[in-house]
Amino acid sequence: MVYANSSKVEKAAEAFMEAYPGIAVQAFDLGGDDVLQKTIEEQKAGAFTGDVWFSSGGAELVGNVLPKQYVWRFVPDSVAGLISDEYTQPLLMARLGTSIFAYNSELNETCPITNIWELTQPEWKGKFFIEDPLNDASTLSKLLTIAAHADEVEAAYVDLYGSAPELDADTPDAGWLWLKRFAQNGPIPQPGGDEVDSAFATPGMTDSYMALTSYSNMADVMDGVLAFEPCWGVQPALGVQSQSYLGILNQAPHVNAAKLWVKFVVGADGRDPWAKFGTYFTDSTYEVPEGQKPLDEMMTMTWFIDEQYAYDNMIQARDFYLLNLGK
Repeated sequence: MVYANSSKVEKAAEAFMEAYPGIAVQAFDLGGDDVLQKTIEEQKAGAFTGDVWFSSGGAELVGNVLPKQYVWRFVPDSVAGLISDEYTQPLLMARLGTSIFAYNSELNETCPITNIWELTQPEWKGKFFIEDPLNDASTLSKLLTIAAHADEVEAAYVDLYGSAPELDADTPDAGWLWLKRFAQNGPIPQPGGDEVDSAFATPGMTDSYMALTSYSNMADVMDGVLAFEPCWGVQPALGVQSQSYLGILNQAPHVNAAKLWVKFVVGADGRDPWAKFGTYFTDSTYEVPEGQKPLDEMMTMTWFIDEQYAYDNMIQARDFYLLNLGK
């Protein structure tokens, strides 16, 4: 039994059962929050039903689930030599997603900003779309990852303004100062990624907006459904990398089948449902589609999501963001 946060898991399950007809798989697309909640509730109750964790989990995974040993790390021998160790900690990473600063490419020849501090300036007030950080822990974690890189954020401020920023009483460093001013500039919250993309990148728009969106949605740009481009070269970072984890649930009733699932889904056939432009796999033998930045290059211009920092600061940051929103 697989607990997942992806509608494509059913296709992977079908391929698995074709490869291993003697093993029946129940693969559930529960959504990230429900994967987390179901796992915690079952583990607390001793009702060991699920076998595989196949979801991000975010800050709660790192700060709550793993310390309680509700999910165990497993790296199949078949991929141990193909995946860098950094992509196996704290669990095996099945795939990576990149959230990027992006702009409407019909209304702008190039990105209208070169520095994320410009998003705190008056001309961008109410002109930036984002999944609602107050309701989406993943988005807030990405903003907190930016805040965690305080030195780089301060250096970007100096590059733009020529001097170090003056901190406020409630901002311990430049990272939190950026978060405060970003919130004060009234980014427009949306319930999901599709709504974000429609709001800033629908073809035929007349007003220019920016957004934090997924690099994988460039596939829709190529199909003419959306019109946006990443802000290549924006300082101090283009965006944030996040991941989907694979792990074995504690006391899994079908542990050997669970291990076989993990081995399969990180292989070529198992990962095929997710193999599209903009998605990254940690297997070093995977070749990205033509036109997509290689993973090594993308990692030089993005930050890996800091889930421990997000877990430690989530409650404070939510209140902080709400207090400053649109002020």
